[in-house]
Amino acid sequence: MKKLLASLAIVLSVVSFANAQKIAFKGGFTYSDAIMSPEPVDIIDGKAGFHAGIVLQDLMLSDKIGIQPELIYSQQGFKIGSVGSIGMHYLSLPILLKFPVTEELSLLAGPQVSYLTNTKIGIGNGFFSVNYNGLFKDIDLGLAGGLEYKVSDKVALGGRYVLGLTNVNKDFQIDNNNNLSDYLSIKNTSAQVYVSFSFGKN
Repeated sequence: MKKLLASLAIVLSVVSFANAQKIAFKGGFTYSDAIMSPEPVDIIDGKAGFHAGIVLQDLMLSDKIGIQPELIYSQQGFKIGSVGSIGMHYLSLPILLKFPVTEELSLLAGPQVSYLTNTKIGIGNGFFSVNYNGLFKDIDLGLAGGLEYKVSDKVALGGRYVLGLTNVNKDFQIDNNNNLSDYLSIKNTSAQVYVSFSFGKN
């Protein structure tokens, strides 16, 4: 999957350069959480983190719609009461449709595929943490949507919500016929705010 994401990123970069469009660097705050079913009793809380990556801008399909691919590193996860936390580090590839509302404001929406690069289990209030990569599935499919406001030709501000569609709970076998994921569903969610700085053709 790492090779697939890397190949897609290279292809998108080549397409962008071939069309002499802008590339932007973006970064910002992420507030992530988990939707669990059945829901534990008041022990799951959201977790703060950050995200950063590159954006291919101004790939317009027509005057009214464009496409905006991105390659983003994102910290996600959730807290488990006062016991500890789960930190999930993803490399995400959103492929978003871009709908200009005004000259400055655009609506963005589309699918996102994410690859889990690392998992950390934190004990207490971050007093101690260990790497453990066997808890969750490697691939998480989701939907992303939000707004972006162009402050200038080079700077934009945005906000986005990402809803995971995949039950990322690993299929641990608990008896001959059943897996843990048959009883507990965990889906990622995150809200992001960011600033992007573009360079390239105006």
